[in-house]
Amino acid sequence: MRSLRPVVALIAAVLVFATSAPAFARDIRVARDQAFPIRLSEPAEGVAIGNPDIAAVSVQNDRFLFVTGRAYGSTNLVVIGDGGRVLYSGRVVVTPDETDVVMITRGIETARMECTPLCRERSEAAGSNPSPQ
Repeated sequence: MRSLRPVVALIAAVLVFATSAPAFARDIRVARDQAFPIRLSEPAEGVAIGNPDIAAVSVQNDRFLFVTGRAYGSTNLVVIGDGGRVLYSGRVVVTPDETDVVMITRGIETARMECTPLCRERSEAAGSNPSPQ
C-alpha cells in the first residue's frame, strides 16, 4: 500500500491556494459625478485605484467605501485585507449619467436635453456630447 502523505500534501496545498485566492468581482458601473457604495465583508487594510483621474475612492471606515466617477473610461480597484489578501479586485467603469436625458435629432444635428422636470439643453459640464456642426 502506498503512503498517503503525497496525497494529503497535495490536498493541503490546494486548500491553501483556494483560501488565499483573491475575491474577483464583477465590474462596478458608476455615472460620472455620482458615488457608488461598497460594503466589505471583512476589514480592509489598503485600497488602490488604478487611475484616480477616472474614479476616486473615499474610505468611510475599514468596511465601507465609496467609488466616485470623475471622468469617462475604465480603471481598476483593488482592496487588500489582513495579511495582504486581496478582498476585491475588479474594474470600475465610469459612464455618462443619462437619467432624464432626451435626445432630439433634426436631420444631421442631435441635441441633448436634460428634463428635470423642465427641459433645457444639456451643458458640456454635465457630460453631453457636442452637437455635430
